[in-house]
Amino acid sequence: MGAPGARAPSVTVLRRDGDPFEADRFEDGGIVDDPRHVAILHKLFYDSTVDLGSLVRIDGRVYICTRAGWRAVPDASER
Repeated sequence: MGAPGARAPSVTVLRRDGDPFEADRFEDGGIVDDPRHVAILHKLFYDSTVDLGSLVRIDGRVYICTRAGWRAVPDASER
């Protein structure tokens, strides 16, 4: 996946699961706009590596799994 010689994204699961109701407040947040990140996040979810409320960091950007799908978590300066 990606161009030859391109570096693989840095992926860290920060939290495997969490409170789905807490995650609800992020449902209106920013959608994942990088197709590579979408593919990684979907794979983690469908492989049961993560669940609702989980947090995953990809290349420095943090995402949360909500009932509405993956959403970008604003950093502290954006909240």
